[in-house]
Amino acid sequence: MANKKMSYVVAVESAINGELTPEVVERLEALKASLEKRNTHKSNGPTKAQKERAELAEKVFGAMVAGESYGSKEIAGLIPELEGASSQKVTALMKDLVTSERVTSEKVKGKAVYKVA
Repeated sequence: MANKKMSYVVAVESAINGELTPEVVERLEALKASLEKRNTHKSNGPTKAQKERAELAEKVFGAMVAGESYGSKEIAGLIPELEGASSQKVTALMKDLVTSERVTSEKVKGKAVYKVA
């Protein structure tokens, strides 16, 4: 490997085979540094999109009336932020409320219907 930079795969294979040349050690140290750097950038809290989705879910929950059934289209009409939203987006949003057991979901004629728990 005169002029070519050693790949991580070749360095790991060499280390497994017990061939720890200075070039292999250098490449493995670079790999380790890269992995450590990647691990330090992990977020501890929710992402911006997750926060926005949680806020939308709270608004939808606040607009729902106990005892009434809602389909995806009705839910999309409850708050202005969801006006014209796809049924997939509404379903994903409602999944959070169903998981938290604040809303129940059932299938009626193949469509999901939601009610306040």
